[in-house]
Amino acid sequence: MHTPHDIDHLERIRAVTADFGGYQGLYTCLLGLFGIWVAFTPLPPVGPWTGLFPIGALLLVGLFVAAQRHYRRRFGQVRPRWTTRRVLWLVLVPMGLLFGYLLLMSVTNVLGVQGGWVFGVFIAICLAVIGCSHPRTRWHYLVGAALLLALALAPLGALVPSGIHPFEWEYPVMVPLVAGGILVVNGLLDHRTLGRTLTSVSESETD
Repeated sequence: MHTPHDIDHLERIRAVTADFGGYQGLYTCLLGLFGIWVAFTPLPPVGPWTGLFPIGALLLVGLFVAAQRHYRRRFGQVRPRWTTRRVLWLVLVPMGLLFGYLLLMSVTNVLGVQGGWVFGVFIAICLAVIGCSHPRTRWHYLVGAALLLALALAPLGALVPSGIHPFEWEYPVMVPLVAGGILVVNGLLDHRTLGRTLTSVSESETD
């Protein structure tokens, strides 16, 4: 007889397996690290550190390949079930976000209130959408989105000597830095969930 704990665990395995690619949090960490790298490294041909940008890009690719090999070696070949609903979610939602962001940019430009906070709101919405795939086990994305949204909309300019909101264009470092940090934390939590939920290939062979 299955206990509620067993049923809950089986449901958790089903949810994580169905979104196996999304729970490979090391990729999300790399995306966050890339955001942090962009925040502190000017794009060519500006700045004295531009020679480090190609090196950072190559390092990122190397880490991506290492993460891919790690997941393949630990969990083998996992084939998530691709339903019509999931395909539409992955296709229509990003398109809706893109058009919504362009509309928001146009409206704020007409009203004269455009700034870096608009991009912060967009990133917060993206984080919320990612978390809503399985909000029960990915609540950290909702927390990160709420935090980023609060920082983007709060009148933080009144707290700094310049009077300018830290997410405005005068502070181009802040948005990728904060968003990158949130992605790194969320990726580590996803990786932890994946490791605690699914059995590795070596453990399966031993059992």
